[in-house]
Amino acid sequence: LDIIDTKSLEKIKTIPTKGGLHDIAVTGDGKYAAAGSPVGRSLTVFDLQKLEIAWEVQYDQGVVPLTIESGPDGAGRRIFAQLSKTNGFSVVDFATHQIINRIELPAITAGKKLVSGGGEISHGMAVTKDQKTLLVNSRVNTALYAYSLPDLKLKAQTELGGKGCGWMTLSPDRMSKVYVANTMTDDVSVVDIATMKEVALIHVGYSPKRNITAMMMQ
Repeated sequence: LDIIDTKSLEKIKTIPTKGGLHDIAVTGDGKYAAAGSPVGRSLTVFDLQKLEIAWEVQYDQGVVPLTIESGPDGAGRRIFAQLSKTNGFSVVDFATHQIINRIELPAITAGKKLVSGGGEISHGMAVTKDQKTLLVNSRVNTALYAYSLPDLKLKAQTELGGKGCGWMTLSPDRMSKVYVANTMTDDVSVVDIATMKEVALIHVGYSPKRNITAMMMQ
């Protein structure tokens, strides 16, 4: 993990890990970051004040996208991590550093054709700003799922117009919309989070993957 000073744009430190890192998430209070390693089959949490590894969790599969649920004070509460061979995600308790659950996404709908290709089985997660909803992609089901927090109950789902759904990013308010990159159909699904309805399908070019939402200031 490279630590970059955002003012000077210079590298402050490099923290070695067991394998190359795939994705990074930061707690609401900015004190810790978490990253998964597909090759190292591990999840690493970094102390951003000490600039060192705080703790690690080892898995039987590669760790791909992840996101963090934070408490009212911004402190990390749980980490939700997707695994390379699982149509679902793992739940890690931030306080005990232990895996406390594995959630399987719904089975493919009867009569629906399985979507292959595009990457890992389930790829792309986000927690809304109010910490009440966890959004999860399923590439094989071509679907987006919404789980209520903190109870992790499936409350809604929607089938996406594109195929090979992967990375996702929230609208700047982190509440109203989610943008899902569909790697196999060269487009991005725009889903209204309140209704869990796809409101637009935007063609963007060849195989979109990592996406972020940025605000242009004038």
